[in-house]
Amino acid sequence: MNTNRPEARASTVLDSLRNRFQPIVTSLLEKHDPELLAAFRVQDKPTLDQQEAMIDVVGDAFSEHFGPGHEPTEQGKLIDDALGAFLTRWPSEDLTED
Repeated sequence: MNTNRPEARASTVLDSLRNRFQPIVTSLLEKHDPELLAAFRVQDKPTLDQQEAMIDVVGDAFSEHFGPGHEPTEQGKLIDDALGAFLTRWPSEDLTED
């Protein structure tokens, strides 16, 4: 009997993000923090330190995507929404130090 059925597998941090946010988060982490990306591909929940690292990476990327009038571009809005989804899914009070 096969116990490695996909439905039996726990969801990872990346899997838990909505499909529209997975590519942007993956792209940003590949470029700026590959170790964090690797962790998010196997862990079911981030740590507090990892959440802070995610905020740093995504926040920096967001600040690079402003258009006229200091309004976020479409890419900036997507980045901001991805961070919002991440923080909604894993609020600080639900995370541990390790």
